Parts: sequence; structure tokens; C-alpha cells
Amino acid sequence: MSNKWSKERSVLKKLQMHFTFQQDILRKIRHDAANASIVPSDVVRKIIGLTYVKVQRPRVGLSFNKDELAQLAQHYKLDASDEAEIKRHVIEEVNLFYEKGSSC
Repeated sequence: MSNKWSKERSVLKKLQMHFTFQQDILRKIRHDAANASIVPSDVVRKIIGLTYVKVQRPRVGLSFNKDELAQLAQHYKLDASDEAEIKRHVIEEVNLFYEKGSSC
């Protein structure tokens, strides 16, 4: 078996666990993650002494259903099939929001 496949096999053997924290603790975890440019799960890994990898390319993933995509296309006066242009407009709108010093 090649080295590539053995690495993938070890990944498949990992156990994913979900943890529920009190809201104030979860807020602190998220805050610490943002300040350290890591994801919240890596904050917990760091606290409990496990290794973690710093985020190389920070990004935010959003999922849109068909209706939401149509709503965004209408909002930006675009065709709903032009996902790249919708994405560009979303980035621009969010950047402008924060450049104005706004906060949610």
C-alpha cells in the first residue's frame, strides 16, 4: 500500500466527538480562536495539550439554498447562476460593513 493511502486510512480511523460548553465559555473559546488565528476546536486541543495547526487560509463557509441564492441574485441585480459574481458581491458588502466600523 502506498504512503498516500496509508495516511488516508489513518484519517478514516479518527473519532469525532462533539462537546457542549456553557455559552460564556464558548464565547471565550471563539474569541481566543479569532485572536490566535486558529479554529475553536484547536483552542480546545491547545488547552488539553494536543497538537494543532495554525489556519493557513482563514475563510468563512456559507451554505445557500436555491431560494437564498435567488434572493442574493435579486439583491445584487445578478443572475442566480452567476455564483462567482454573487460571491464577489458578498465579500464586497461584508468588507464595506466592517470598514465603516459597523458591528453585529
